[in-house]
Amino acid sequence: MSDPKKSRVSMMLSGQLENISSTMTASNKKSTSRVRMRRQSFGFSGVGGIGRVAERSSMFAPEFKRPALIYLNTYQLEPLVKFHSPSVKKAAERILDELFGDHKYSQHESPKTALRISGELMKAVKAMGFNRYRIISVVTIAQKRAQSYNNAISFLWDHERDNYINTSRETPTAFVQVTLFVVYLD
Repeated sequence: MSDPKKSRVSMMLSGQLENISSTMTASNKKSTSRVRMRRQSFGFSGVGGIGRVAERSSMFAPEFKRPALIYLNTYQLEPLVKFHSPSVKKAAERILDELFGDHKYSQHESPKTALRISGELMKAVKAMGFNRYRIISVVTIAQKRAQSYNNAISFLWDHERDNYINTSRETPTAFVQVTLFVVYLD
């Protein structure tokens, strides 16, 4: 116990503390540790008139219990009028017969004819009243010169709501291919 760095007062205090702690454990008295003191000092349990909120509040009465909120979609999920392919195909063939029946290929007139066919087809499909669909019309007119023609288009779409029609006509000097895509608006 003779540490040269400790003063005589600190040595006396440490000796007294050791004696007090040994007598407290020996006599089975409750310890007043810092943790126990802190637990008792927090909260309002000792203050009169302040109890648990759940016991005293009217918010927990049966008349104030509300059912859980259920959120429903506020937007339209399905079209009112579904796309009907056969009627649109009939309209496309009728327009092709009218506007492309006796067409002779000309590099100046064929682009104008393609625009006219596309516009008429769009008007006819919109008049059928398919709401909430985006209509895409692709009209290709090409000169016949003993060549092969391949047209490939790929999309990522909803197979339940989206659709397309494809039709074509030929004359001795030209051919036309009409593809109409109908894509449902989300």
